[in-house]
Amino acid sequence: MDSWKQMMEWKKFADQYLGQNFFGPYQQPEQAQSEHRNEKEDVDFPAVNIYEAGNELLCIAAIPGLDKAEDVDVYVDDRSIHLKGKTHLVGGKYKPTREEFGSGAFNREVVLPYRVRSDAIGATYKKGFLYVKLLRVPEEQQKPRKVDIRRFDD
Repeated sequence: MDSWKQMMEWKKFADQYLGQNFFGPYQQPEQAQSEHRNEKEDVDFPAVNIYEAGNELLCIAAIPGLDKAEDVDVYVDDRSIHLKGKTHLVGGKYKPTREEFGSGAFNREVVLPYRVRSDAIGATYKKGFLYVKLLRVPEEQQKPRKVDIRRFDD
């Protein structure tokens, strides 16, 4: 039996057990994925870097196109930072041919490496970057606390 005929027999056998379209036309993984999703939705925007020094965290978010402070909301809980807002980038008479950062609404939540205090938060926007400074919850407050259970079978 020649190798081509063996391969076709093998394909027929595989199709029978794995499904008719198992050996459909080949696509690169990114091509197949981009056909089934809106690529802008899957991009993490804004990009965020987190730095630490001692008991401080500095979160820097790249957010070009904010016109005023009211265009972005920053929410911090004990373990994450949530950025929500809207950017305004206008090319004037130019129409976009490629947009890696676009205009419009964004919504991003970033998990922090440890718990932070909610009473000591500072935020500044400068030259397209949002800087959020946070303080770590003291070690003694991070430890699990034993809870006393009262008798409940009375």
